[in-house]
Amino acid sequence: MAWSVPGYTEVRQLGSGGSGRVVLAVHDDTGADVAIKYLSERVRHEPGALAAFRAEAELLTTLVDPHIARMWEYVQEPEGAAIVMELVNGVSLRALLRENGTTGPEAALVVLKGSLLGLERAHIAHLVHRDYKPENVIVRDDGISKLVDFGIAVRHGTATRATGTPPYMAPELWSGRPASPATDVYAATVVFFECLTGHRPYRSTESHVLGYQHLYAPVPIHDAPEEMRELIGRGLAKDPAERPPSAAAFVAEVEAAAVAAYGEEWEERGRRRLAALVGLLAFLLPLPEPPPPAAGSTFFRTVFDAARRNGRRLLMGTTATVAAAGAAVYVLASAEPPPATTVDAVAAAPSLTPELPSPASVPSESAEAGGRGGTEPGGEPGGATTLPPGPATTPTVPPPTAKPPTTAPPTTAPPTTKPPTTKPPTVTPTPSPRPPTAVSALDVGGLTVGADAVAAATVSLRTTGTDAVTVTARFAVDGEVVRTATSRVRGAVSYTRSFSHGLGERACGRTVTLTVSTSPAAPGGAKSVSAAVPACPTRVTGLRVSLDLAKAPGRAVTARVFVATSGTGQVGMRAFVALDGERVATTSASLSGRDSYTRDVTHTFAQRPCGRTVTVTVRAGGRQATARTGVPCEAAVRRVSIARASLDARGRATAIVTVATTTTQPVRLSVTYTLAGRVQHTESLDLSGQTAYTRTVAFTFAKAPCGSAWGVTVATAPSAANGSDSGGGTTPACRPQVETESPKPDDSQQDTENINPDLGLDRY
Repeated sequence: MAWSVPGYTEVRQLGSGGSGRVVLAVHDDTGADVAIKYLSERVRHEPGALAAFRAEAELLTTLVDPHIARMWEYVQEPEGAAIVMELVNGVSLRALLRENGTTGPEAALVVLKGSLLGLERAHIAHLVHRDYKPENVIVRDDGISKLVDFGIAVRHGTATRATGTPPYMAPELWSGRPASPATDVYAATVVFFECLTGHRPYRSTESHVLGYQHLYAPVPIHDAPEEMRELIGRGLAKDPAERPPSAAAFVAEVEAAAVAAYGEEWEERGRRRLAALVGLLAFLLPLPEPPPPAAGSTFFRTVFDAARRNGRRLLMGTTATVAAAGAAVYVLASAEPPPATTVDAVAAAPSLTPELPSPASVPSESAEAGGRGGTEPGGEPGGATTLPPGPATTPTVPPPTAKPPTTAPPTTAPPTTKPPTTKPPTVTPTPSPRPPTAVSALDVGGLTVGADAVAAATVSLRTTGTDAVTVTARFAVDGEVVRTATSRVRGAVSYTRSFSHGLGERACGRTVTLTVSTSPAAPGGAKSVSAAVPACPTRVTGLRVSLDLAKAPGRAVTARVFVATSGTGQVGMRAFVALDGERVATTSASLSGRDSYTRDVTHTFAQRPCGRTVTVTVRAGGRQATARTGVPCEAAVRRVSIARASLDARGRATAIVTVATTTTQPVRLSVTYTLAGRVQHTESLDLSGQTAYTRTVAFTFAKAPCGSAWGVTVATAPSAANGSDSGGGTTPACRPQVETESPKPDDSQQDTENINPDLGLDRY
């Protein structure tokens, strides 16, 4: 038989693969449903496999987030190794896509946002998942999704061999570069594309071809809805520097795009759509009908008891972390040290799914905003972890032993009458009253506020008895209470409790105070500790860019950038100028001292980029804005003129025209002929490819009366700097009529010479 984790009863197998199997199991003491991931026997004996499996468990203890399946326990024995995890009652995103093809845009956005939030938690811990894909996203029956399988996650910047699932691997992994949060952003966008279109952007079955596509092939954004194309283009950029730098930065862009495309209610509709898709596959759910919540002792107490009973069980971490749904976290640790064989304690958070029992549904504490009290079902007010006190010793006197009746033998003599026997009374002594339990000492350790804005402190408590004591912790920011937590302890005389609360950005630059009180009161009353929170780094809250091109023949482009920030701290800004997609200039600037800025970024080209596209991309504080425009290139005509114009005896007008331009762009030359003030003819010529032109134009008037004005006018489109030019003259004056006489023989030659006078006229 295969080895199984002690203390659990396996129900059925949920899945299997080359590295192991996952089973649905029930915790014997609590009845809580869990998922157990077993390392296969074959893989367990491979060098380094067991260490890697344990490293995955250690990593999971740091990832407490509603969008990540939590780890409850790591168990390693000579017979095997396993990770006990939260059971997510859902189906894989792969199953949904296999059944439906696509999810629809709003549902795809919900999956993308949930995945990015889970990846964000890993990125905060400087971890990169590296294997994000539909198989590792579980969608619950309420439409919420969770990430699983951090088996090949690495530290940000770690140089390793290319590892992952090829269709979802970012270009930098194919080229052997280190993974970064942008690597996960790329994989998440591939899955988003698949949810929208029903197929991955690159689908080659040949590994080397697939790698080439990820590295160099254009992104097929036209397969996706138009509203989502810019989002996909950002997430699938070939250069990691061109993508959002982290999942957190991408979430803001996803939400903005979703609201712009589908309105404020997009997320609620998307979750309903996902829930409906999961409902169609209800037969695949691990728990089709949620069982009633388990009662009795808490899961963590049972785990610790089981760990003490089993010296070979290894638990991850030194405390059991319980996170309330409101983001406050309370850590419980018994003052009694565990046996030497217990290496660590599990770190986990409670399920945020109220309809499903979770191994972390610990009724050990109550935590609520604004200081409201609460009662956990099945327990005392405040949901305390109750260690029942030992029974009071009540001495009793056993009742006297009654003698068995005796039967006299039959006789004829009269019976003998014995005197009655008096039994001694039963005496029950009154027990001595126990003095009430009092708090003899209360100590609050130093309050710390980590880089993740979580305030934490450790509270030590000593009492004079084992009766219940209530501990109340209040977190305040600049005197305003923002969180109240109540813990009820009993069964011992020494306790250690750690309280923590996620403050978020509202505590930046302010003072956080933790005040702890007990009931009954400790000597000296409540104890308080305070910590000053550093000012939050300035965030960019708005970014816009617009473009302005100089008129032809100008060569400069100016980008006007507007930046809005959350504070006056320093913010870096970079602007990239590209021509037809190829970067030609980069400008950097540092902004500080204000909460809004307007900056102009100017670039001058060597020559006007006629007919091409100029793009300016600006990045600041994780945001990006882009503006682009095409460059019109009209020709500029410096001058148009008529060098010579003449009219011959046959009425043919001829003109020599010159045109000078600044570019080789096309120019249209228009020529108009007039006679006696009336337009007789118009014609056009197209000029291009040069910057200087000379053309001879001509037109023959049908009838040129004597003494009439004629002319030629030339103009260009676009207009020349001098506008237009004209040339022309007057036909010869009419000759007076004389009486005809018989020609003299010697006058014939003279008359012949006067018949065809030269009608030409030269203006110059």
